[in-house]
Amino acid sequence: MGLFNDLFRRPASQPPESPTQTPENPPVLRAANLQGIGAREGQEDSFAILGAANPAESGLFALVADGMGGMLDGKAASEWAAECLLQLYQERLPGQPMPEWYYQTVHAVSDSVYQRFGGRSGTTLVSVHIQENRLHWLSAGDSGIFLSRNGGVFQLNREHTCLNRLYLQELEREVIDKRRVEADPDAPRLTSFVGMERLAEVDLSLRPLTLERGDALLLCSDGVSGVLTPPELLEAMALDPEEGCVLLERMVLEKGVPGQDNYTGILIAYR
Repeated sequence: MGLFNDLFRRPASQPPESPTQTPENPPVLRAANLQGIGAREGQEDSFAILGAANPAESGLFALVADGMGGMLDGKAASEWAAECLLQLYQERLPGQPMPEWYYQTVHAVSDSVYQRFGGRSGTTLVSVHIQENRLHWLSAGDSGIFLSRNGGVFQLNREHTCLNRLYLQELEREVIDKRRVEADPDAPRLTSFVGMERLAEVDLSLRPLTLERGDALLLCSDGVSGVLTPPELLEAMALDPEEGCVLLERMVLEKGVPGQDNYTGILIAYR
């Protein structure tokens, strides 16, 4: 999903009302996941969720890593990146600002993947941390982080692909042609990923995003975001996480995409 994709908003006379928040009725976080091989020979995606049982204590931390199939052993790279990130999260100093920690940590993880695989393997990485109603997020590569709110679905991160660079170049032309950009053979190529010799681009939130009751978040590999439309994502994200993950998987499989990539997602509801 590139820069030219419009945000989807379902028509409504007024936004849906959220339940009143009271000390006796505080918001809760619920999370669920989906994962499948698709039409590939093996699973190269990795994911993790920490703190889902008691997010009020230290927050909820989640990640999805999509190993790069065109390189050597993407499965090992995504697993290594996930393990490194989780270990560093558990060692995080109390009170350290999340943006600072995320920025330092993703570079450390990328360096570790590069040293372990010698630049022959890599992985995308998206992660979120939710403490009470404050959301921080991190992204490297083309996996997605989506927020649904008041009948709309919005992608929080920018995908690091040649496609988005080509879109920006196209904006400088006298006549803009989206089809010309999407036909470019280099369009799907990643411009940044964990495991590069020098990590090129990182997206992260410098300030916390305040969650509102009724919000939902979806972290997913491009086996989900590259297949489903914004209205389809919104339909699943409106459900409870367990039901939403079932629907996401069914919709992905019903597409019958030739060579369907591995698909992995984590759906988090703030209700």
